[in-house]
Amino acid sequence: MIIFCEECGARNDLTGDALSDGLHTFACRQCSEMLMISRPSLDGGLHAFAGMVPGESEAPETEPPISILIVDDSTVLRKIVKEIFAADNQLKVVGEAENGLKALELIPQIRPDVVTLDVNMPVMDGLTTIKHIMIKCPTPVVMFSTLTGQGAQETFEALRYGAVDFLQKPSSLLKEDLKSQHDLIVSRVKNAARAGVDTIRYLRLTQQNEPTPSVNGTPCRHVFAIGSTYGSYGALLGLVPELNPALPAAYLSVLYATPTHVEAFARYLDAHSPMTVSHATDGQPIRSGTCYLASVFETVTLQGDPEHLSIRLRQNASMDPEHATDHLMTSMAGMLKDRAAGVLLSGIGDDGVRGSGRIMEAGGWVILQDPKTCLCSDITASAVKRYGLPTVLPGARMAQAIHSRCQEMCE
Repeated sequence: MIIFCEECGARNDLTGDALSDGLHTFACRQCSEMLMISRPSLDGGLHAFAGMVPGESEAPETEPPISILIVDDSTVLRKIVKEIFAADNQLKVVGEAENGLKALELIPQIRPDVVTLDVNMPVMDGLTTIKHIMIKCPTPVVMFSTLTGQGAQETFEALRYGAVDFLQKPSSLLKEDLKSQHDLIVSRVKNAARAGVDTIRYLRLTQQNEPTPSVNGTPCRHVFAIGSTYGSYGALLGLVPELNPALPAAYLSVLYATPTHVEAFARYLDAHSPMTVSHATDGQPIRSGTCYLASVFETVTLQGDPEHLSIRLRQNASMDPEHATDHLMTSMAGMLKDRAAGVLLSGIGDDGVRGSGRIMEAGGWVILQDPKTCLCSDITASAVKRYGLPTVLPGARMAQAIHSRCQEMCE
């Protein structure tokens, strides 16, 4: 009888007499690991259990840690980020690279679950690197950037090419600063590992030199809340620039990012969209042809009356930041009734699912991105399962569906 060791793969030959007692324990001839085989196991196929002795049960299976490749030209930064990941047993750094060219050599060899990628590096920068990654070996990428000036511009360009998320670099070597950023960095990398990179497509944007004529000087008739959590940046980049600013509708979206990041992203979207895109402020009137972005750290609801709407923005210390979109949608449903609409995009979690139900209960309309086209399908798949068959479309067709719906509601 031939038994192969599961630890080293070595062949072990046993005689039939060895199993006469029904249970036999022996050492692998090559690695000396204790193996066990029993007579009953022959009925379902022979099997050797490495590292076990009689009386012990097989250890439960555990998921392997998320493997990470760190790409940054700064030795100090790589060390800091590596220490952050090392503190979590669900993460494992499997490689480091000082530039994009080295990263492209390593990725096919080590097959990381996630790549953290610096924007500005010598030899090959982050933007060029992510283009090659998505062509040669698609892998979830999280960008690290200063998010100021040109760094912010290049970070958002990377989102167009398939980056799942972006994070600000640890800004100080002080331990208290690292501690405050640790949980955010770890959670975002874990979320990135769940992204379906096979859904990534290049987003072609154009610079807007002359704004398209709109009706943003008049109160809007319809308000759309766009659900966008982790993993939604690419979907927003694909949707907002395609929206028609001439329709009597406004759009609000809560991003899972800091107010500083939202401000930078709003400027980028505004430069590439025919409609006005701005960071929401407290008391700001809601006008047609405008998209307002807020941070998950800012609780956003509507105030005023249906004909004279404005934004109410507060720090969310008293509310659950993980359900910021639900709060917004619930506020809209109560105030606007059938004039409220919800849009759920690619994203992780369930923020927006409950709020979408409130909008539909009030007579409003909800559209979902098809989970099959989502980078992260948690939210949309949950909404489809919970509410049956609302309008579900691929991301590329959502803007046209919104236009058609606005026109129908205006007739």
